[in-house]
Amino acid sequence: MTTYTYPYLQLPVNADEGFPQAFHLTVGNASYTISLQVTVADEELLRDGQPLRLPLPGAFMVMTAAREGPGPAAVIFRRKLVLAHEYAAAELAFVVNEIVVDPRNLNAAGAFGSRVTAGVAARWAS
Repeated sequence: MTTYTYPYLQLPVNADEGFPQAFHLTVGNASYTISLQVTVADEELLRDGQPLRLPLPGAFMVMTAAREGPGPAAVIFRRKLVLAHEYAAAELAFVVNEIVVDPRNLNAAGAFGSRVTAGVAARWAS
């Protein structure tokens, strides 16, 4: 069992919406836009149509977090995601425990069994 530094709340990822996807999130007194993008550089991974358990050599997910406010949003985080790693992103922390993407959810919505289990926590008051 993995022990984490922060008490994480589950990110509201709806994998049935497909990838890429973005959603708004409020943590403390600040609002953020979280974006998730899947890149599959190795087309062979898609040939059999099986779900992809990311990250893989040749396939990965990137998360971007941007703080909203007056004026342009400020990107505070953009990374290729690995599992069970705590990421520090300014006043936030992120952790991802599972990424399963059905190829049919690449650029398309549908209930195909894709799952992304991830958390967000405040590192300090925003």
